[in-house]
Amino acid sequence: MRDSVVFYRSFYEAIKELPDEQFAACVRAIMDYGLDGLEPSSAGIAKSIYLMAKPQIDANNRRYQNGTKGGRPKTTTEPRNNQTVTKHKPNDNQPLTIPEPKEKDKEKEKDNVKDNNKKAFTPPAVGDVAEYCSQNGYKVNAESFVDFYESKGWMVGKNKMKDWRAAVRNWARSQRQELTAKGSKPNQFHNFEQRNTDYEKLVQQNLTKKLREDMGDYGKGN
Repeated sequence: MRDSVVFYRSFYEAIKELPDEQFAACVRAIMDYGLDGLEPSSAGIAKSIYLMAKPQIDANNRRYQNGTKGGRPKTTTEPRNNQTVTKHKPNDNQPLTIPEPKEKDKEKEKDNVKDNNKKAFTPPAVGDVAEYCSQNGYKVNAESFVDFYESKGWMVGKNKMKDWRAAVRNWARSQRQELTAKGSKPNQFHNFEQRNTDYEKLVQQNLTKKLREDMGDYGKGN
């Protein structure tokens, strides 16, 4: 049982033109499986939608489970009771001499301070990216973004990524430029009359295409 499930735009795009009753049945099939693992009991378009969305939902669940696994905390070694600690008292008559640091030691110390000031990069989870995109209105597929940069070891060109939020903004900017270049696309059902359309076949084809774009098409550029 899960407390949440990612409902992708590709799911919605595939079923939004269906009649209300079929639309509701498809949404229910996706949510029942994503939250409670329940499969549709009868055949029909709702089951077809479930079968198309199931691999993506399963992949999200596996990623979530792997993210919840953690290592055992480190333990500190306590000194044994039979060990004695000898404290040396300073000699009041002995002058205190503080050696001057060497130039190389000073440079190393400065470098260490700079390194400590740099914030270590932590790869985001799909939920982190999705939340950031939702807050800022970016039309970015969080799953595709994380999968893409995971496959590249979170590298941007030849450099290690420092700010994944900046990478999201660049992704969204490139996406908008690509859509502008291609021009607006017609509605996916604009060539079909509702009365004589095989909606089940049409939705299966459309959702398969959308899922492939979300899950794998970006990998061709690697």
